[in-house]
Amino acid sequence: MRRSRYFFSLAVFAAAVFTAGCEIPIGSPEERMFKSAKNDYERNMRKLLDSGLNPDIRDQAGWTPLMWAAAKDNLDSLKLLVSRGADINLRNYKGETALHIAARWSRLDTVRYLISIGAKPETLDRLGWPPLMWAAMQGRTDVVKALAESGANMEFRDTNGNTALMMAANRGRTATVKYMLEFGVNPGKTNKAGQTAADVARQSKYLELAALIEGGAQKNPPVKGAPK
Repeated sequence: MRRSRYFFSLAVFAAAVFTAGCEIPIGSPEERMFKSAKNDYERNMRKLLDSGLNPDIRDQAGWTPLMWAAAKDNLDSLKLLVSRGADINLRNYKGETALHIAARWSRLDTVRYLISIGAKPETLDRLGWPPLMWAAMQGRTDVVKALAESGANMEFRDTNGNTALMMAANRGRTATVKYMLEFGVNPGKTNKAGQTAADVARQSKYLELAALIEGGAQKNPPVKGAPK
């Protein structure tokens, strides 16, 4: 009987700890801040910020709490950090901003929020890519659309002359390619190797996608507001 009560009490304690995880005073303030950003422990984050902790602290990879909140789509924590002066355009050691991270991880609400408060969609990371290139390559069609609607340069070329359309074609991202063609992205541009997006798709064995791109200009006229 005593043993049963012991295990019951232990289970209750464990449940309480799990529920109130953000209140456990484990680790340095910096460690707790990053844990809070990753898990959306907004109350604990508020206490840490109230104590004077810099909202733009960095971890070993150069990530800030705001970047982690963006990666996890934790909007409440993100908004709190911004209200306390966190810089939305800081870069980690790969040159990525929070918008790069949110775009690559398909955090659509975060992408929209960051753009609405001034995040720069043309900022380049260490590879020389804006968020659009990552979103297109990963097939994040909704993110590509949000970036397009924000005025991002849909005809961007990297140092090898590759466009976002080419990156989507290379990975067989049919839905993303279709959207970009409908938006009016030019399928006839070539990279430094002389390849079009259709050539890139064909090289990667996406033959139907290559045909779609080649016929895209005729089948899908540019929508209103598309780039010339």
